[in-house]
Amino acid sequence: MSEIENFITDKEYIRGVIRKSTVSHDHKPDGQPSSQYLAPMENVQVEFWQNFQANGGKILRCHTREDRLKFLKMLADDKQYNVVLNTHNNLCGDLEQAQVNYVNSITTSMPIDAVYVLSTALVARNGSIGFTQPISRFVSMRNLAFDVIVISRMVDIVPDFETALKRNAKFSKDAGMEFITPTPLPKQNGKEVRTTKNPRYILLLLDDNPPKNESQNS
Repeated sequence: MSEIENFITDKEYIRGVIRKSTVSHDHKPDGQPSSQYLAPMENVQVEFWQNFQANGGKILRCHTREDRLKFLKMLADDKQYNVVLNTHNNLCGDLEQAQVNYVNSITTSMPIDAVYVLSTALVARNGSIGFTQPISRFVSMRNLAFDVIVISRMVDIVPDFETALKRNAKFSKDAGMEFITPTPLPKQNGKEVRTTKNPRYILLLLDDNPPKNESQNS
């Protein structure tokens, strides 16, 4: 097989097949009770914030697009990312303006330092991140990189999995969802140890009501 044939141009497909990741598309994760049996939350945004950080996730709140680009460049410089995997065409502009070296596809052996991805739902109940994925591709966001940089909005914070799935069915009828709950990173000599199986999740959280000039350029 030629080198060109070995190169993966359909990153969504190969991430599911080569990395052998499985994902549940049509129901909430196992072991989660129905929301009707759970006490209502006073503030879903506060609940998500607390649970996500308790799980080891990092949140960088972005008031403007400039904030988003600043944090993205800061992360790339500080962590010395050599290669960032971009998972969505809408995010190309961010990476280019932040001058971050990125690829849109990978080979089976290419090391990836970070992955830049959109989240369509943030689940307050346990601090999970929801990713909308095409059912036919069996895609998973797992086992990709040491850092998963997630971009989402305050308005995408929902109380529970059931609400997230209902929203997804309404707006993305041909796609399923994968939910990932970060887990605290182990420490060695006082420093966090990241692996592709247990990466660090960094959330760039966008305000719901950015300035008018920002909403037009985001």
